[in-house]
Amino acid sequence: MQKKFDNFLLGFSVCIILPFVIFAFTWEAVSQSTFSEITIWLHQPVFLNYVIMCQLPSSLVLFWGYKTERWRVCKGGILGIVPYLMLLIYLFV
Repeated sequence: MQKKFDNFLLGFSVCIILPFVIFAFTWEAVSQSTFSEITIWLHQPVFLNYVIMCQLPSSLVLFWGYKTERWRVCKGGILGIVPYLMLLIYLFV
């Protein structure tokens, strides 16, 4: 029997869009600066922690998919998180 909400594109789209949406809506409130000043903040430890915090909802989606055995959602979610992990590796180096 196929489980409801077990879709690769659902996991991918939620995990790639959700961190960006959270970042876009909360950046100005948290940092008290505009989007044009992001390049100044890039290699600051606070910015790295903020990017990690924006990824937490995606991790919750992965955890939900794992606990309910919706493996296609997990596969799509992992692929959706990869660009943010690559960004973090770039910023940490």
